[in-house]
Amino acid sequence: MTQGEGRRRGLGCLFGVLALSAVLGAFGLGLAGLLGGGGGAVLEEVESARADAKGKIVVITLRGAMLDGAMGLQAQGVTGTALKHLEAARKDDRVKAVFLELDTPGGAVTDADLIHRAVVKLQSQGKKVLVHMGDLCASGGYYVAAAADEVWALPTTLTGSIGVIIRSLNVSRLLERIGVDDESVASGPNKQILSMTRPVTPEQRALLQGIVDELYTRFVEVVAAGRDLPPETVRPLADGRLFTARQAAEAKLVDAVGYRDEALDRLKALAGEGPFEVVKYRAQPNLFDLFRPPGAAMGRLADALLREAGGPRAMYLYAAPGGG
Repeated sequence: MTQGEGRRRGLGCLFGVLALSAVLGAFGLGLAGLLGGGGGAVLEEVESARADAKGKIVVITLRGAMLDGAMGLQAQGVTGTALKHLEAARKDDRVKAVFLELDTPGGAVTDADLIHRAVVKLQSQGKKVLVHMGDLCASGGYYVAAAADEVWALPTTLTGSIGVIIRSLNVSRLLERIGVDDESVASGPNKQILSMTRPVTPEQRALLQGIVDELYTRFVEVVAAGRDLPPETVRPLADGRLFTARQAAEAKLVDAVGYRDEALDRLKALAGEGPFEVVKYRAQPNLFDLFRPPGAAMGRLADALLREAGGPRAMYLYAAPGGG
């Protein structure tokens, strides 16, 4: 390959990276608009009616990555919907307990912390919360689960991935190879940390590691408090590894392994004197929901695009190879 051909190929790669970034940003902002302003009503769907019910048990489902922080928590995405539903349950005097279904790889640090706090506020009014994990409840998902009175997993659940990650890509060597310079002007040497066009210095890496370490310590403390375990017991488990349901039970990260009906019966016992009507909260559909079948690949694409459009952030997120 001649020098000219190598240069042209390098430029082609660069333009491809820049074009992809532009498309992700634009499409992410478009999705933010489609998702709407989060003002929809909380709707109740009766799952199990009882004419003699003395109260309600509410089923709240959190499914998908908790990444609303990319849009300032203004959109009715996973985080916004969960917060609205937990607040509705807190304010309803007839609600005695919440059955929180989690199927999530985690998400942004702030999103997970806000939902964790909402669970704690709900419990402060004497309302019981039982988390039932789905196929995956990892990282920030487990951060939320740790607040519950009891945590249950399906026999096939994967959980854990306790840890923090700040994801970033760097193309500075490609730019150097093809003769492109970043001429940005910044107020200080650390203003452009994790810029795609500038390498991270050892000093900057140390600054970022300090952030990750502090957020990691908070995660360990949250798990230790929620599970009534010493931090020194939690820390060896918090190296980012995933656990099967059996392994999580042995490590005391979950209380029991069982199916939905069994977990719901257990929550009824925790809630006190019944009988109870069981209702499920759901959000009023928005424009985006109308074009997305439940569980469709588009939903996963939307999560990925919003994550990239939001820029580098600290995540309590299970980071699968080639993803985040």
